[in-house]
Amino acid sequence: MAKNEKDKDEAKRTAKQLADEQEKLDILARAGNVKGEQLLISPAGEVERENELRQFALGNIEDPEKKFDVYYKGIGRLLLAHLPKGTQNKTARNYIYEEKNTYLTRGKRIKKDGTRGADGRMGYIADAEEMLKIIMDWIMENATMVDLYNKLRELNVSKGYGTRQF
Repeated sequence: MAKNEKDKDEAKRTAKQLADEQEKLDILARAGNVKGEQLLISPAGEVERENELRQFALGNIEDPEKKFDVYYKGIGRLLLAHLPKGTQNKTARNYIYEEKNTYLTRGKRIKKDGTRGADGRMGYIADAEEMLKIIMDWIMENATMVDLYNKLRELNVSKGYGTRQF
């Protein structure tokens, strides 16, 4: 009798394992039919769909707090702290700011009337992060303003952002 009960227990475990495996296969089969969406199991045990592509694309790009931090707390604060101060250096700082803003607006140069037609604060976060990296590298290298200007200018030229219009 003990052997018979043992066989029944094994049969129950095998049936449970088969049922679990079949459930996994069903979930995977449904996931294969859904393009650009992820199937999730909710806390209530329901299978739900989540638009994976939208979450991926918008999750990293449109983060206002991160844009603010990178632009003001990163780029702005570092330039303010490391560019020469004083009215005698204002023109030199403006050359740096122009190249920075041209890059962050993807090629929008300031016009003679003082307008740009775009705002670097609202640009792509990937561009702002790249600008921050360039500025941090410039500071770490203990380089000059000329070096920073040349790096920014070369970056803009490599992207096809043209010449200054002022």
